[in-house]
Amino acid sequence: MSAARASHEDPAPRPRGGEGRPADLIIIGCSAGGPPALLEILPRVPRRTTTTVVVAQHMPKRFTSLFAERLARLCALPVSEPKDGDHLLPGTICIAAGGQQTTVERLPAGIVFRVRPRAPSERYAPSADLLMTSVAELFGPRTLGILMTGMGVDGVLGLRAIKERRGRTIAESEETAAVFGMPREAIRAGLVDLVLARPEIALEMARLCRR
Repeated sequence: MSAARASHEDPAPRPRGGEGRPADLIIIGCSAGGPPALLEILPRVPRRTTTTVVVAQHMPKRFTSLFAERLARLCALPVSEPKDGDHLLPGTICIAAGGQQTTVERLPAGIVFRVRPRAPSERYAPSADLLMTSVAELFGPRTLGILMTGMGVDGVLGLRAIKERRGRTIAESEETAAVFGMPREAIRAGLVDLVLARPEIALEMARLCRR
């Protein structure tokens, strides 16, 4: 990512507002069926926004960089696969590296991505749980967490971390999810504020982007 764009300021907790409060960061977790879903919703993110969108899509190594290049041709915002040490910048879309683990960390110079190899014990890479939890710790109530199509339970702990820090959460409905496993587990756990079909998720993201 280019260092020429200003990085996010160090997030500070704010009082919880209403449902219309803009999000500084939108974090999306998805697995099976995720690429077509992302191709549908991410081009709907408006150009004039300072909200950052970060995606944990289960994919093998090297596939996510190609996917980010494809999205970059369709989206109004810059799209990239962040490397270790890259700054998290406003008004960008970031696709976490496939087959590795990505989190965010606050440093004196700003917020940066941390990318490391997948541990043998880790089932999902990139893990939505790990990335969502690290995002929630920094952005708190200014986080919007979205769990979309996919098999398994990845993202449930991540949405829990977002809810505990007064952020908002959305799960894709069974109506549009190619695989309803991940959203269903989060709904059953009582961690979801809204259950929306995919077109409605795109509209809600656009509505909550910070201008």
